[in-house]
Amino acid sequence: MKTLFALASLAVLAACAAPAGLTVDQLETDRYQVTERRRLPIDFPQVQQNLFRHAAVCHETYTFEMVPGESSFGRVVYRPEPGAGWDRSVVLHLTLLHDRSINVKAYSYLAGQMGRVHRMFTAMMKPDACVADTSWENKMDGG
Repeated sequence: MKTLFALASLAVLAACAAPAGLTVDQLETDRYQVTERRRLPIDFPQVQQNLFRHAAVCHETYTFEMVPGESSFGRVVYRPEPGAGWDRSVVLHLTLLHDRSINVKAYSYLAGQMGRVHRMFTAMMKPDACVADTSWENKMDGG
């Protein structure tokens, strides 16, 4: 009986471990969504310009990338080190709306990333601020 319990426990622990080769499509699901913002008054060129400015002022770098084959979808990605997998990255998925504003959904495989998400939003919205600034917020977080 103890052996059966031990094997079951190992199976549960293995299921909780980071999946090998987690893809961005697997990450960008409701299961890993941290928060979202709607109709931020910024478009893709402004996001990219603000990220460059933030990197120059604050020495904190985030990557802006377009979703391949899609002109209305992009991402801002934080990797703790070059080459880090999606299981260690934080992703802001951007949707460009017709009025040139964006909706954003934040994703992280790891729990406890809300501080990083706030810093990423700050880099996009207030690039000269080197600490998280939520004065631009349009939605409260649930926790």
